[in-house]
Amino acid sequence: MNTLAHGLWGAALVPKQNKNWLIKAVIFSMLPDLIWLPFMGTYLLFTKNPIPHGWTDAPIWFFQIYSLAHSLVVWLTVFVLSSFVLKRIQWAQLFWLLHILIDIPGHTHFTTAFLYPISTYQYHGHFSWEANPALILSFMIPSIIISVRYITKKAK
Repeated sequence: MNTLAHGLWGAALVPKQNKNWLIKAVIFSMLPDLIWLPFMGTYLLFTKNPIPHGWTDAPIWFFQIYSLAHSLVVWLTVFVLSSFVLKRIQWAQLFWLLHILIDIPGHTHFTTAFLYPISTYQYHGHFSWEANPALILSFMIPSIIISVRYITKKAK
């Protein structure tokens, strides 16, 4: 799914209507892509290589960074450790989990190794978030939810 669409989903599904929760929801819902995008952007800028269209086109380190950021194992480790260290459950990090779960069925080119580093198994998605119907819906549905929430909040 498009990184900005992930952010919209975070904004649409934020449980509390306050600025702090909204910022956390948007950041965590985009976080897995925000981790690898700067590395890939820098690499493409300096090497002048074309944008990879699949794992065979991408450098091996990209797979490792992408997989770490999109891993249920890494997410669970960070979630448990940060909740333990901060002595409270880090609910906003559930939006990172949402990102991973949304990506798994909708990635056909850059399939998600969601059990990395324990396993490199990659689930080949049933559809692509980049295909027009899915791409349009990935922006339209959260935009409608945000609009409805805004309108109903204004009406109160």
